[in-house]
Amino acid sequence: MSTPNQEPDQAVISADRGFLPDSDPMESFNEEPDFQSSNEFLRELDALTAALPDQLERNQLRPAVEALPAMPEGLVAELNTRGCWRLCLLSGFLGSAYVHHLGKESADSIPASIAVPLYETSQRLGRKPMLAYDVLCLHNFCRHESESGFGLDNIDTLVDFTTHEDERWFVKIHIAIEAAAGSGLVAARRLHESVRTDTPRAVEAALDTIHESLQRQTSHMQRMRERNDPETFAQQYRPYYDGFDGVVYEGVDAFDEEPQSFRGGSGAQSLALPSFDAALGIDHSGTGLTAHLDSLRSYLPDSHLAVAQAFERGPDVRSYVAERDSQTMRESYNDCIDAISSFRTVHFGQTIEYIRRMTGDTTGTGGTDYEAFLQLLQSKTEEHRL
Repeated sequence: MSTPNQEPDQAVISADRGFLPDSDPMESFNEEPDFQSSNEFLRELDALTAALPDQLERNQLRPAVEALPAMPEGLVAELNTRGCWRLCLLSGFLGSAYVHHLGKESADSIPASIAVPLYETSQRLGRKPMLAYDVLCLHNFCRHESESGFGLDNIDTLVDFTTHEDERWFVKIHIAIEAAAGSGLVAARRLHESVRTDTPRAVEAALDTIHESLQRQTSHMQRMRERNDPETFAQQYRPYYDGFDGVVYEGVDAFDEEPQSFRGGSGAQSLALPSFDAALGIDHSGTGLTAHLDSLRSYLPDSHLAVAQAFERGPDVRSYVAERDSQTMRESYNDCIDAISSFRTVHFGQTIEYIRRMTGDTTGTGGTDYEAFLQLLQSKTEEHRL
């Protein structure tokens, strides 16, 4: 999905943040420089989302959303980028909570007070109007100490559906993984530059940095079970990550009252691992995965997609390594392949533990037949060892 007014600065990846935003997300609209205290709409959104778990628990969420005032015309254009992401975050959470309210029949429409800001912010940011991975994780964090990095003890979530620590831990794990990917993604850029300039030592150094980054990502993933109970995950908050199947976005003229269907938020929408695949020359074409991977990617901002696509257009790293008479370079490359394989092994095991054993479901919140999908990804990854 391409929009002419996407935010190009979101394409930047950094060593300490990866695909996380350059600045920490806005925690309240009171931080918005142009925020007007008289703006009832933003003030009420802040308050309602802060009370989201309580509203759901007391079965008052839907009436509260229906009582929200309409979004003032032109508001999205007036917000800065951080404010736009916050409005997308709040409307995305409220929209999914409204539709998937546990204990009630799924709603077949979203009130205009939520649907319009979700649509308009998504248009501006170059994404689909749904609670996808970018909003659920990449723009849903704060840090206790702003100078202390992205360790699990230093980060927290901004918005949750429940009061369960399990939900916050699940999201925090993904935030930590994204941050840990940063050094590897920056090294992947250096890797491509070094291949182009035929600088073998720099190629090896970049591969070693990528390997270390992937190991840190796997270490974070392995901690998922520490504070995230599989039953709590499956029964208490995962249902809110489900997609929409025929939901009307009231007040969105572009949809003309036609029911819309979108995938839900899923870690499969992260571009970190696909970027490493592309950078290292792990080719999934010819497996039936390409179209599916592209459909998952379409849920993230165009600016993020541009990063992965740049890696895809890069030099053939695997062939470069294979053609060099360097055992150490080959070992460094294989270490990266093994590290990606290890991450996918851990992830696959968790999908079995958290989803299939708990629900019997073989389809993820993103609409993925995750067992077949992940097994095929794993086998294709392992085939690329040299």
